[in-house]
Amino acid sequence: MFQWGAFTDEISQDLAHACAVCAEFGVTGAELRGIWDTNVAELSDTQVREIKSILDGHGMIACSIASPFGKCELEDAAAVAQHMDLLRRCADIGHALGCTLIRGFVFWGHGRVAKPWDAMLRAYESVPGILEEKAVTLGVENEAACYVGTAAHLRHFLDRLACPRAKAVWDPANHIQDAEGPAMATFPDGYALLRDDLVHVHVKDAAPAADGTVPNVFLGEGLAHWPAQLRALKEDGYNGFVSLETHVDPDSFPENLRTRYGHYLSGDGREGASKVCLAWLRDAAAEWA
Repeated sequence: MFQWGAFTDEISQDLAHACAVCAEFGVTGAELRGIWDTNVAELSDTQVREIKSILDGHGMIACSIASPFGKCELEDAAAVAQHMDLLRRCADIGHALGCTLIRGFVFWGHGRVAKPWDAMLRAYESVPGILEEKAVTLGVENEAACYVGTAAHLRHFLDRLACPRAKAVWDPANHIQDAEGPAMATFPDGYALLRDDLVHVHVKDAAPAADGTVPNVFLGEGLAHWPAQLRALKEDGYNGFVSLETHVDPDSFPENLRTRYGHYLSGDGREGASKVCLAWLRDAAAEWA
């Protein structure tokens, strides 16, 4: 059975406070992206030790080092080289925290539909060696702002990369927001493409708006089909983490959820929205448990 995780910075930059909120909802995995207003890749060794102490104190583990690896310009050789060093640093941070999963991406895409697959793969040439040297797994996330934005893109990239240490981080909401996302339903089709290589799953939702944009929305209000995805993950024996990435603000809270979940809307920033989403996930899971 999978375990629940959450991006702590969507709850609070104060890691201890975020962990306390997670504990209220049975979340045991901390996905680390920003802590104390510092990107995870820029943490000092002293900060990493403090993070480990906080996680241990709350009975939590680091389930993913949510690095920005790969969010750079493909054509900028210097930036690509810097990101290889960033990957090495995040691997070291991960080991210090007992985590061997590093999240990454495949270069800014700027909305281009045509994908320079050969150039992307050349830029990734040193990645398999780094992953082997550091004994970590790279979870490649589909991200609409990058070249690999849909489940189909991610399947194609992983197949061509053919690296045993590179796996899939499935984000259905990002798939929905990609220009090519509407061509394939997130479930069952998108999920089926990645099922055998899933190492991590991000939970957020999205839906087209009247103005043509595709904003994130509260869970269950979009096209991600979360109840079905969660049920399939359980039935397929997925035993990794399913991690909430809130990505919605309390001021966009839908009225149809107020009676059941409105009392969770407390705290600064996205804390209230995060608690609503965690409660929604708990209830959704209970319905098919």
